Amino acid sequence: MFSFSRPMTRSQMGLACACLLLGLALSGWWSAQQRTGEALRADTLRLHIRADSDSVADQTLKLMVRDLLLERMDQLCAGAEDQSQALAIAARQLEGLRLVVQHFLAPRGAAAVRLSLVNMYFAASDYGSSALPAGRYDALRVDLGEPETYGRNWWCVLYPGLCMAACSGYDTPAENDLVCGEYILRFACVDWWQSLTARREDRSLLSLG
Repeated sequence: MFSFSRPMTRSQMGLACACLLLGLALSGWWSAQQRTGEALRADTLRLHIRADSDSVADQTLKLMVRDLLLERMDQLCAGAEDQSQALAIAARQLEGLRLVVQHFLAPRGAAAVRLSLVNMYFAASDYGSSALPAGRYDALRVDLGEPETYGRNWWCVLYPGLCMAACSGYDTPAENDLVCGEYILRFACVDWWQSLTARREDRSLLSLG
C-alpha cells in the first residue's frame, strides 16, 4: 500500500481537483470536436478531378469538365435531403455522367475518361470563405487520361454544394461552424488528428470507364 509522507494541503488538493476537472473538460471537448468532424465527413460528397497532365491545354480541359459536372450534379442533387441520397443519385447517374463527359471530350481530341465513386483521404482544403479538415470522404472522382501522366488535381464539394455556396449547407450548427466559422482551434484539432490516423488508400465504391 502506498502512503504519502505528508498529507496534501487544502490548496494542493484544490489544485489537483482543478487539474482533474480541467482534464475531464478538455477530454469531453476533444471528443465533441472529433464527433463533429466525423459527422461532417459523413455529410459530405466531394468532387475530385485528375487532369491528364500539367499542360495548359489539359489543365484548362480539367476546369471545363469541372464546370460541366458541377452544373449537372447541382441539378441532380437539388432534391437530395442528405449525403446518402446524393451518393445514391451519383451512383445511378454515373454511366450517364461518364457519357456526357466522354461526348464533351471527343471533339477536343482528349484521352479516355474514367468516373468512380470512392472513399478516399483528402488533406485540409481551403476554399476561401470555407475550409474542410483532413480526413476520409466519399467522392465522385474523374480521371482524365492515363495514371502515368496525371497532372494537378482539382477538388470541391458536390454535396452540400460548397462549390457554389460557401456556408450553411450542413445539418447542424457545429458542422457549419467547423467549415465556415472562426474556431481555428476546433478545426486544427480535427484536421491534426485525421492527418495522423486516417488511412491513405482509396476504397472503390463504383467505377466505370
